[in-house]
Amino acid sequence: MVRPVICFIDDSDFEHDLVRAEIAPQSETHAFVQAHTFEEAEERLGPAAPSLFLLDLWGQDPDVPEPVITPLETLQERAAAIPDLESVYLGLDAFPGDRNNEYLKRLFRIVDGWRTLFEAACAGVGQNRKYGLRNLALARERYPGVPAVFYTRKSLISDAVAMLRAGCDGLYIKPTGADDEETRRLTRAYAPELLEALHRIMSTPSSPS
Repeated sequence: MVRPVICFIDDSDFEHDLVRAEIAPQSETHAFVQAHTFEEAEERLGPAAPSLFLLDLWGQDPDVPEPVITPLETLQERAAAIPDLESVYLGLDAFPGDRNNEYLKRLFRIVDGWRTLFEAACAGVGQNRKYGLRNLALARERYPGVPAVFYTRKSLISDAVAMLRAGCDGLYIKPTGADDEETRRLTRAYAPELLEALHRIMSTPSSPS
């Protein structure tokens, strides 16, 4: 008996290996079809529709013809302008208002500074969410009614807003380790939880359009 299919689209060979070796073997009910582009996915699916699309978000933007890695000196200069941890605690004990809220606000300024630095570096190399949002739009157009979720690692809050506005059915975060081997181990451990979540989405009747 042919098992129903989860279609995974990602531009990274490493991520494909993780799905092939660590996630797919733990799926008892669904087979996986894997592709680097939506067009490749359509070819591999043939006439059958999948039960769900599992989509990476970030990919290389073809509109950035000459990707450039930000020089170390530039990143160092931008990082130097980000507040340090000492600034979080400076005068906090004497703060007249809600100290807990002020503490978190100060911490977030640091997080937001690094987020801005990260986004600028990504823009330089041409990595952004156009890849995944395009694949979602094509999935909606060519396979209406098939749920589509994102499985991503580098996404930020602005990406989450864009994904929700585009109408995705879910968002799941790829585990990240200190190196590839730890990422592999974490992916293997996370696979049952991810597969259970995907099965819930596939078993939930879609709302009428």
